[in-house]
Amino acid sequence: MYIYYPSCNFATMHLQTAKKVRDYFEKQMPIARCCKIDKREFEKGDIGLYVCQACRKQIENQVKTMSVWEYFDQLDNFDFPDYHGQKMYLQDCFRDRNHPEVHQAVRSLLKKMNIEVIEMKNNKDNSIFCGTLHYESKALDDTHLSHYPKDVQEKYMQEYVQQFDNKKIICVCNRCLKGILLGKGNGVHLLELLFNKK
Repeated sequence: MYIYYPSCNFATMHLQTAKKVRDYFEKQMPIARCCKIDKREFEKGDIGLYVCQACRKQIENQVKTMSVWEYFDQLDNFDFPDYHGQKMYLQDCFRDRNHPEVHQAVRSLLKKMNIEVIEMKNNKDNSIFCGTLHYESKALDDTHLSHYPKDVQEKYMQEYVQQFDNKKIICVCNRCLKGILLGKGNGVHLLELLFNKK
């Protein structure tokens, strides 16, 4: 049985979309409480569906996990929005470096949504970015940019988003998106694209 783990961080940033996603999954499966306090007993064959990499880390030692991207990618009856060939950058998350199944599912979804992906040099298992949580730069001694003052974080995030030419940047991670937005980049979460056709 699937169990959906809503992301508290996603809900904070995208309240309306989080409600739409929750309403969708409530018709399909049980909804877990916050991953840090949900104490359910799992049965053999259960799969925890996650949006957030932090949720995955919290539950992966208790139950088999699957990203919502893989789940949506396997559906035949989901009404995928059509973005008519819009070109958008894709920001892979550092915390997904060892999860090729996520990379594959995300790109498959974007193809189904008729989005032309602009791949970055440091993509997939070479990602160097997770917002202020992890950013690899020669100018930084500590990859945890969150250890630096806010003005320093903002400076590096602004430098980072320069490469995107103000095009839309798709994120599949809350922390990645926070970093992109901190740098005044044109970031959007993939769930927003799936559930809110612009």
